[in-house]
Amino acid sequence: MADFAFKAFAKDGALVADRLVATNRADAVRQISARGLVAFEVHEGRAKRDNRRSNMSLRPLAAFCRQMATMAESGLPLDDALSLLARDSNKKAAALATGLRESVLGGASLSTALSAYPEKVPDVMIGLVAAGEAGGALGPVFHRLADGFEMDIRTKDALQSALVYPAVLGVTAIASLVLVLTVVAPALAPVFAGAGDRTPLSARILIGASDVLRNYWWVGVLGLLFFVLMILSSLRTPAGRAGMARFAITAPFIGSIVKTTETSRFLHSLAALLDNGVTILNALEIARRATSNPVIAKEIDRISGRVRVGERLGDTLAQSKVFPPLAGQLAAVGERSGSLAKMLRHGGRVMEEAAQRDVKQLMVVATPALTIILGVLVGGVVLSLLSAILSVNDLAI
Repeated sequence: MADFAFKAFAKDGALVADRLVATNRADAVRQISARGLVAFEVHEGRAKRDNRRSNMSLRPLAAFCRQMATMAESGLPLDDALSLLARDSNKKAAALATGLRESVLGGASLSTALSAYPEKVPDVMIGLVAAGEAGGALGPVFHRLADGFEMDIRTKDALQSALVYPAVLGVTAIASLVLVLTVVAPALAPVFAGAGDRTPLSARILIGASDVLRNYWWVGVLGLLFFVLMILSSLRTPAGRAGMARFAITAPFIGSIVKTTETSRFLHSLAALLDNGVTILNALEIARRATSNPVIAKEIDRISGRVRVGERLGDTLAQSKVFPPLAGQLAAVGERSGSLAKMLRHGGRVMEEAAQRDVKQLMVVATPALTIILGVLVGGVVLSLLSAILSVNDLAI
């Protein structure tokens, strides 16, 4: 027997945190379900607060949710829908559907079954499905989830597409420099050696760089591997992840993109949860756990604390140094007009468009700048080499 800490939703939407003794995690989830609760977080021992994200890629999750929405709205029984999804070509999605069907046939609710797969399903999906089951609206819930995942896919694809040309350009420039230093420069070394002390400075620098690269390349490789391992090791610690998150948000050029993307995801998640009857405090808790950025999670904790003592969400968001002022303004308008979820959803769309616009603008400026910098670098090396050859010829004449 082991001790488990858990968080779950009651039927009235309240968040319940308690402990229980069970033989394993599956038994703990069954006990929670038997008490009329929907498990949201179950951990052996002390409760963990680390943020996590699904290890399933966004595309299978989006496809899973979209198909579930279609089948739920067509009136297909849940076990039949999961049986069809268990034949999915994506192995992870098929395995998830198979496991969910077994739990549902065993008497568990879909949200309870989802909570048994924390490594595959993000917390916001569990919370929304629980709210959808309580309100009898699983179809719209899965549509909202699919929309959210597809929004993340669009933003990610836009960023990746924008980075293709700079990446190819950078690799080509580096390959050109390596070719000059390892092939061209050594071939001309005898010519420069014949000039003795009269060898031009540019030629001596190039020959020295060539010797270092050819004789000590392994030092550079080891240094690069060490640097990568240090970064990966740092990201395994809470302090390292928090430091990287702060850098991503405050870094020039990319900071605004990260900030607007995270804001869009937060507002969309919050709007979807509120639309399905989740209380504002519970919605903030789910949204906090749905983000993998420690800085954003800490800011949501601060907002949740202020809302808990009676402050309006709009006023609290307006005081935020992380979320853009527009988020607070739209939330304030929504609270005054009684359409908070609608205004938050509108804010999420505005932030998504702003993020994609910022990516395009960054690439419009960065691509020519990178082309010029790399062109000057490669051209400078080649011109130095040609100048040295001409200088040696002049000395010979």
